[in-house]
Amino acid sequence: MTGGAYEQYELIAGEYAQAFAGEFDDRPFDRAVLRSFADLVVRSGGTSALDVGCGPGEPTAGLADCGLRVEGIDGSPAMVSLAAQRWPRLRFQTADMFDLPYPVGTFDAVCAWYSIIHTSAEELPELFTAFRRVLADPGWLLLAFQTEGDPGIYEHAFGRDVALTFLRHDTATVCDALEASGFTVYATSKRARQAHLDEPTAQAMVIAHTNTQP
Repeated sequence: MTGGAYEQYELIAGEYAQAFAGEFDDRPFDRAVLRSFADLVVRSGGTSALDVGCGPGEPTAGLADCGLRVEGIDGSPAMVSLAAQRWPRLRFQTADMFDLPYPVGTFDAVCAWYSIIHTSAEELPELFTAFRRVLADPGWLLLAFQTEGDPGIYEHAFGRDVALTFLRHDTATVCDALEASGFTVYATSKRARQAHLDEPTAQAMVIAHTNTQP
């Protein structure tokens, strides 16, 4: 995500948080993927996770409920503030996901739940390399993103004038970028667009691990 996108989320943080509050209650399949990911982390001996692009903190809290020690980061200070208010038991801070403020191997898992939707396909290897740097061995990565559609260009969203482009990534392209960044793809899944949830496209989830994972 670019700095410009972060600035746009400053404008809509409150409305965004309200719209997606309890998002997993309406998306049981997504919740199951998140829980399965946490189970994989725990079964490999992991205890810690970083939620990158955490927004108002729904996935962060979901991973914590699965027993992981989780931190969340987001480039929008407004989003971080909302997350910290709603989930005071968890730690959140403002940071750019391309420049994560953690030493090498800090976490056993990284979750990027719809955090790559403003990152071009060409930038994905660089971003995944940044994720790989903060992962221990073995380490796990979960991605969720929109797929199968043209980019969505929005000039108005959540009652505000904005300038946001939502990219719909091809799963094969994402997997290629993961492999190029030192990951092995463990599983991919796709969920059909749910019109009653106002979803514009199908949804994809990818789980990967570091190449040393047995």
